[in-house]
Amino acid sequence: MKPRVRVVVLLGALSLVAAARAQTEPSVALGRVDGAAALEALARECYEARLAPEMPSDAILDCSAVTAERALGAADAPNGDTRIVVKHNVRFTLLERADADRIGAEAWTETEELGTVIEQPVTAEEYLKRVQRVLNAVIARLTVHGAAPWAGRYDSEQAWHLDAHLHAVSYCDANLSRMTLESVTRELETVGLRPLDDDTRDRCEQLYTQLFEWGLARGDAAPSVAAYARYRSTLPPELRLCSGQLAPDATCKQ
Repeated sequence: MKPRVRVVVLLGALSLVAAARAQTEPSVALGRVDGAAALEALARECYEARLAPEMPSDAILDCSAVTAERALGAADAPNGDTRIVVKHNVRFTLLERADADRIGAEAWTETEELGTVIEQPVTAEEYLKRVQRVLNAVIARLTVHGAAPWAGRYDSEQAWHLDAHLHAVSYCDANLSRMTLESVTRELETVGLRPLDDDTRDRCEQLYTQLFEWGLARGDAAPSVAAYARYRSTLPPELRLCSGQLAPDATCKQ
């Protein structure tokens, strides 16, 4: 079988120089935040964007997902390679600096066709700004002082998450018949959540697990979408980021 060949497309020296001057790769100073905790939080951001997280080392988090795939006809694939696969990749790296340790990010697409893998950097300003906002939001959340939201009501974070999920399951059991995929999707968007699945039941549980995590931490066993949306609107912008912003096609309705 013909081995795969990896090619990095540089788009020409002049283009790279212009791109380097026009933008810098997203990065953020860690400040007092532990690097491992920051990468763990970023792994969650990847999951919410439907990107699979993987850590090849303690200092690197890679996230990726197939964004396009199509089959080739036999006549177009003489070597037996019958698919074109495009992947979106984001890498977060802990960077040691003399002044302040940072987390840097880089994004690229990977196209595999006829045994050749072509890598191209993502240079879209809109996407790189979203990555920067995600980095800023993660560090801002981890920098906020105060007790964990579950402290005083649960023995552990895991117990809090489990109780919220069980409440969500019960709520969806009782109310799913009056919901539609469209109505649940609108409510997810209202509170800044990107749907993780395509099923109405799954989206209901995603929405209400979030609501019950928020409500139960405050002693409210009957949280509503409207109440959570009002609470979210009071947060500073860096803590009000929509989920799933690392996805290449993400949007955010504030």
